[in-house]
Amino acid sequence: MWRTNARVGRTYGLIDLPDAQAAASIGAAVPRARVYDAPIIALALYPSVAQALPPLAQALGGPGKPAGMLACDPIDGGLVLEWDPERSSAAVVLGVVDVELERFRSGKTAELLAPLAPAWVARIAAEGLRAPDIAPERILETLIARAGLHAQ
Repeated sequence: MWRTNARVGRTYGLIDLPDAQAAASIGAAVPRARVYDAPIIALALYPSVAQALPPLAQALGGPGKPAGMLACDPIDGGLVLEWDPERSSAAVVLGVVDVELERFRSGKTAELLAPLAPAWVARIAAEGLRAPDIAPERILETLIARAGLHAQ
C-alpha cells in the first residue's frame, strides 16, 4: 500500500516482505528512503499556534521523548512524526501532543501519512474506543477491499 502527500513532500509505503534481506534491498535501491523493519505510524501535525511548535518538537524529538519515536522532522508550519506503535501507543504520542498544545491553548490539524495495516487500524480503534471486540474483519473498509469493491 502506498500513500503520497504533496504538502509534506513524502511518500510512504507499507510493504510485507519475507525477510530483512528483502527490506535491505529496498533501502539500497532508494538511498534517501528510510526503511523500517516494522509498520510505523507517520503523522503530519500542524499546531494552530505557531509558538507551540518548538516545545512540541522538543517533547517529541528531544531527550525524554516517547520510547517509540523514530523521527520528529520539522516541516512548514508543523512536524512529521514517525513512531513505532509497538513501543509507544498512539494514545501516548497524541497525549504528549495534547499536553504540549494545551500550554498554548493551541488546536491542531493532523494528517495520517503512512498507510496502516487493517490489524493496526483495528487495534488503535479498539484502544481509543475502549472496545476490545473491534477486529480487522469487523472494519467496513477492510470488508470492502476484500470483496474487491474499493476504488482503483
